[in-house]
Amino acid sequence: MLRPSLRRAPALLFLIALSVFAQTRDPLPVPDLPGYQTLKCDFHMHTVFSDGDVWPTIRVQEAWRDGLDVISITDHDDYHPKKEDIGADLARPYALAREMAAQSGILLVPGIEITKGNLHCNALFVKDFNVTVGLDLASALAKVKEQQPFVFWNHPGWRGRAEWYPVIAAAHKDGQIQGVELVNGLSFYDEAYPWVEEKQLAILADSDVHRLITDYAPRTRPVTLVFARSRDLDGVREALFARRTAAWMGGEIWGAEAHLKGLWEGAVRVENPEIYFTASRRMGLRLNNQSAIPFRLKVTGKPDWLQVRGGELRAETVTGLSLQAGKEAPSGRQKINLQVEVSNLHCGPGRNLTASIPLEIVIP
Repeated sequence: MLRPSLRRAPALLFLIALSVFAQTRDPLPVPDLPGYQTLKCDFHMHTVFSDGDVWPTIRVQEAWRDGLDVISITDHDDYHPKKEDIGADLARPYALAREMAAQSGILLVPGIEITKGNLHCNALFVKDFNVTVGLDLASALAKVKEQQPFVFWNHPGWRGRAEWYPVIAAAHKDGQIQGVELVNGLSFYDEAYPWVEEKQLAILADSDVHRLITDYAPRTRPVTLVFARSRDLDGVREALFARRTAAWMGGEIWGAEAHLKGLWEGAVRVENPEIYFTASRRMGLRLNNQSAIPFRLKVTGKPDWLQVRGGELRAETVTGLSLQAGKEAPSGRQKINLQVEVSNLHCGPGRNLTASIPLEIVIP
């Protein structure tokens, strides 16, 4: 016999669903890279089938509203506080969410969170969701490897400064771990950043959401950007193993230099590449940021006779940078390159993306 709380559950879930879908979808524009589609993903989230508070379909609705393309529901393999009410079959969340995901245009990756003490890993593209139940971490990773999943280490510093623990090192050496969550929730694990290149790990940023995603302010939920050859599960899988990913949280992005350069070049358009100064020798440079990513600029290279003022290119906004030519500026037509550091695009520990803005300036 159903408990009273469970008899009321369908009506409650229906009301929650209405409240989520009543909101408009945020397209969250991010440019594609040459030869690749940029997919916005969250590969770490929970439902009532472990320690989350929502039904699996709610995760699909939230992802649709937030402009995501790909998600994975990754409930804990060994932690099921509600199992007396709904059971502990890890295949159920995927089964329940799959139809709505297909109808919403959301790619749903089958996944689980391998939860063993303080060390947790997510396994994506699993076929047997329950194979790791009751095993220790080393045994679980060895067992799930038979399914050829993509596995990443979750929130490596959630219980203090992260270390390259022996069990993680052994699993990585055996090809059982291919990525790391550089960002989990609103936490960035700087100690794990050097491992990305040292260990050849894919970068991920995930919400690890347990309650409603509305706990995050608009456009602040972490997102893994996946640069895929095709918009399907095969494309996502291939890109993850090829390490074509970037981590996006708030206004910060961490990724390979080539990928970040592609995002910058695909997002920013110079609206007036030819600038004709007036007698006052003051003009404005208009930069159109067509993406949902803000860019913070620091001018690092310019002619000595040119002053440039301005800083952040806000998302989906045309921003003006003030240019002033000094008295010593040569008259006539000049081709110059403004060199800028994009200080919120991080291509390695202590390194940010540098970019060039070509201009033609005519001074009377």
